[in-house]
Amino acid sequence: MKLHITNEAAFYLTDKLAGSKSFILALNDGSNQFSSAQGCCMIGDRFLIKPIKEKIAPFSEQLQNERYQVYISDYEKNFLPYNITLDRSGSYGNFVLRSDEGILDMNVAFQTAE
Repeated sequence: MKLHITNEAAFYLTDKLAGSKSFILALNDGSNQFSSAQGCCMIGDRFLIKPIKEKIAPFSEQLQNERYQVYISDYEKNFLPYNITLDRSGSYGNFVLRSDEGILDMNVAFQTAE
């Protein structure tokens, strides 16, 4: 699977990742330890970015990307098409995840590093 990160998104990621080159792209639907969701009504339509220093199970599947080491779990693969793009919204300044099929998440959450 490929993840394209636009230049604008990369600019903001560089600042937010504080020198790290690795992060998790996880669903924010209550299915993992990083999710802030309290219920299961949002399955598959909300994502989050979590900076990491090293791989964390079960997030072992690396997405193809030239700038960063991005990991997902097998669970996220069920909800992601092959080619996805992480961008920044011009209107709101938040991260947007999209594919050729359309918008996957208009407001990708960002969790600070521990």
